[in-house]
Amino acid sequence: MTRRPLLALPALLAALALLLTGCSGAADDGPADLSQVTLRVGDQAGVQQALVEASGALDGAPYRVEWAQFPAAAPLLEALRGEAIDVGIAGDAPTLTALSSTDRIKIVEATRSPSQGGLALLVPKDSPIRSVADLRGKTVSPTTQGSIGHYLLLRALEEAGVRPDEVTISFLQPVDAAAAMNSGAIDAWSTWDPYTAVAQQESGARILRDAKGLGTGLTFLDANTAALDDAGTRAALTDFTERYGRALQWARENQRENAAIYAKLTGRPAAVADLMAQRALRDIAPLSPELVAELQGVADRYSGYGVLRNPVDVGSAVRDLGAPAGS
Repeated sequence: MTRRPLLALPALLAALALLLTGCSGAADDGPADLSQVTLRVGDQAGVQQALVEASGALDGAPYRVEWAQFPAAAPLLEALRGEAIDVGIAGDAPTLTALSSTDRIKIVEATRSPSQGGLALLVPKDSPIRSVADLRGKTVSPTTQGSIGHYLLLRALEEAGVRPDEVTISFLQPVDAAAAMNSGAIDAWSTWDPYTAVAQQESGARILRDAKGLGTGLTFLDANTAALDDAGTRAALTDFTERYGRALQWARENQRENAAIYAKLTGRPAAVADLMAQRALRDIAPLSPELVAELQGVADRYSGYGVLRNPVDVGSAVRDLGAPAGS
């Protein structure tokens, strides 16, 4: 009887240990060195960056934060999908639009604004349009396709019994939409702050229909799967979400200072800044089964409007940062 298999046993055990170490991933490598991590955060119009920096929420963060600014959620989410950024801030409708075309984006944190960030359907101050039903035969910009402005417009038309094909929809970036409404090239504009506040205060625009009863007021921190699967980036992201919550709390507790942020950021009069700051107040909303069900209702309705490329299963798109990477 040969004993050669016994002589090979130590090598076999060593190989098995190495295999198990490889399967266990970064957890066996100890804590990630966050001093080597740069978290790339996407923002819209500089609002959240200004808030986080003014609040001091990132003071002492062991990683670097690199901000990237976008005019609206659609290009932000495209950058997120392309891994040009690690995490970005976007509303419910654009998040769902992105989720309908990729599985590489996950929701990692939710916030809710009672005032829904100034989301509203606007008309010029001297417009003869007095109700959403009056939009039949008119041209409306819901800002970008798949945006919260788009969702509000479709919800408002449904509520008023107006078919979408009875309205000419023109997708325009915010700056272009503002100019188009001021020139009369469009009859109405569905948008959000800071654009709503500026239009109201500087051009006298009227709110034809706000988002009360039509929208959720939810905004999300969305991350891509590459960031979530990287131990260092995931650890930084987990810390960032906590610090972002602190920044939102600071805004609620320091409303005068918060309004000053908007005044400096926009260069607009105090009336505009105060209105924006008040409507921007929000708080962290737990990613509970109830919230998931609420967002699923929005997804189903948006899919019914024919906007989403594919149906969205919200539950599978929510990622608990406390769960193991890859789960």
